[in-house]
Amino acid sequence: MELPKIPFYEKYSLIFKAIVAGGAMGLLYTAVSNAGADYQYLKLLPGTIIGISIGFIVIIFEKTLTHLNNYSFLGSMILKALIYSFCIILFLLFFVIVFAEILGHLTYQEALSKYINNRLFEDFIFSLGASIFLILFLEISSLLSNRFFSNYFTGRYHRPMQEERIFMFVDVKSSTTMAEELGDILYSKLLQDLFNDFTDAILASRAEVYQYAGDEIILTWKTATGLKDQRCLYCFYLLKQCIKNRNEYYLKTYNRIPKFKAGMHIGNAVTTWVGKVKKEIVYHGDLLNTTSRIQCKCNDFNHDFVISEAIKEALPKDLPVTYLQQGEILLRGKAQPMKLYTVDFNIDEIY
Repeated sequence: MELPKIPFYEKYSLIFKAIVAGGAMGLLYTAVSNAGADYQYLKLLPGTIIGISIGFIVIIFEKTLTHLNNYSFLGSMILKALIYSFCIILFLLFFVIVFAEILGHLTYQEALSKYINNRLFEDFIFSLGASIFLILFLEISSLLSNRFFSNYFTGRYHRPMQEERIFMFVDVKSSTTMAEELGDILYSKLLQDLFNDFTDAILASRAEVYQYAGDEIILTWKTATGLKDQRCLYCFYLLKQCIKNRNEYYLKTYNRIPKFKAGMHIGNAVTTWVGKVKKEIVYHGDLLNTTSRIQCKCNDFNHDFVISEAIKEALPKDLPVTYLQQGEILLRGKAQPMKLYTVDFNIDEIY
C-alpha cells in the first residue's frame, strides 16, 4: 500500500510556468526588437534562452526572498523587480560573452562594448517589465487555481451542471477557545500557518480547495479523482502528518499543536458560475449541507474523522483502516437517518 504523492507536474508547476512565460517573453522581445540580429540563423535562440533564464531567476528569488513579502504588495513588487532586473542584466552580460565565444564573430571585449553601448538600457527596461509581469503572473496563479482558468476559458459551468462529487469539511477544534487565548492576530497567524502546511497533503490527494471559511477549509474531488488510490480517504491522514511534522514549530510559536476534525460524504452537487463583480465557481445542493452536518458529529462521537455510509461503500473493503459504525443518525435538517462511521488509520502499523 502506497500513500498518494504530489505529482511531478504539481511539485514543480511554478518552475514550468516561469519557464514557459519567460521563454515566450524572450522570444517575443527578440522578434519585435531585432535584438538577436547579430546571430543570423540563431536570432531567436538567445532571446528564448535569456527569457527562460529570467523565469528561473524570478522563481529562485521568489523562494529565497520571502521576507520581502512583509512589505506592502506594491513595495515588495518594486523591490523584487529591481533586484531581479540587476541579476538578469548580469546574466545577459554572461550570455553576450558566451555567444561571442561560440560564434567567434567578435572578441568578448568587443561584444561586451557593443552590447553595453547599443542594448544595455533597453534590455534593463525589458528585464524590469518582464520581472513585474512574472511577479504578477505568479501572484495571480496563486490566487486563482488552474481549474479556474481552464473552466473559465472552456466555458464549463457557465450553465449549471450536476455532477457527482466528494466533499470534505475540515474544521479546527476548539477554535473559539484558542482565539480567546491567543488573541485575534496571533490566532489568524496560526490559521495561516495551518492552511499553508496543508498544501502538500492537498496536492498529493489531488483535492480542490473550494473555500476557506473562517477556521474551516472545504475540499472537494470529482468522484473518479477522489476514489482513485483512495485519495479522498488518505487525504485526512496526510493532513494529520503535515501537522505532526511541524509539531515543534507550533509548540514553540503558539505553545500548542492545532487539532482538527473532518466529515466526508459523496453525492450529487450542482456546479455553476456565479457573480458579476467577482466571478466564482460554486456548488449547490444537499450534499454540502449534509457533509457539514456529518462534520459536526465529530464532537458527539469524540472522534476527529467521520464519514457517511455512501463514501464507505464506494471505497475498497481491504484498506488499512478501521471503521466503527455509530448507528443510524438523524442529522439536523434531514428527514431520514444516515449511517455514519468513524475512521481510524492502521497505516503506522504497516510501515
